[in-house]
Amino acid sequence: MKRIAQIVTVTFVFALASCGSDTSEVGVLKEKMKDSAAAPVKRVVADTTLQPTVEIVLRATGEEVKDMVFDQDTLEVEADALVKLTLINEGTDLNAIHNFVVVTEGMSESVAKIGAEIGPPGNYIPDSKHVLAATPLALPGQTIVHEFKAPLPGTYDFVCTYPNHWQKMHGKFIVK
Repeated sequence: MKRIAQIVTVTFVFALASCGSDTSEVGVLKEKMKDSAAAPVKRVVADTTLQPTVEIVLRATGEEVKDMVFDQDTLEVEADALVKLTLINEGTDLNAIHNFVVVTEGMSESVAKIGAEIGPPGNYIPDSKHVLAATPLALPGQTIVHEFKAPLPGTYDFVCTYPNHWQKMHGKFIVK
């Protein structure tokens, strides 16, 4: 009985030791991306019982900053809609990290530049009255689904606030 307990203990120790090393492609990517840890994004929970739902699929494409774009530059939703945004990051390069941030019209550059200063712990998203909705960071090849309530009717901007992406990755978010 004592011998069986020793064998079980040794087997357990080896099993734990083998779990500590992740040499898969995902493990290597996570190791290289340690500076890109995502911080939680504020979520506002609203009663969505009778709200219309608008589903949007937005793709982030391109490998180099000069080629990175969202596949749509205008998104339209109805007022009071629950927006279910699916952000698909089609990039594979380590610089292809994206988010989707809805901001007050004309504020995308400022929000993105301040977000770059905030860095990875804050998902490159400033705590600002100009930020109306935001997704966490989508790593290369990752898909993020994020729900938020459409703001009041008007025209807003959307932008990727990852450093230097805002110049090419932006558009209009129109609420009717």
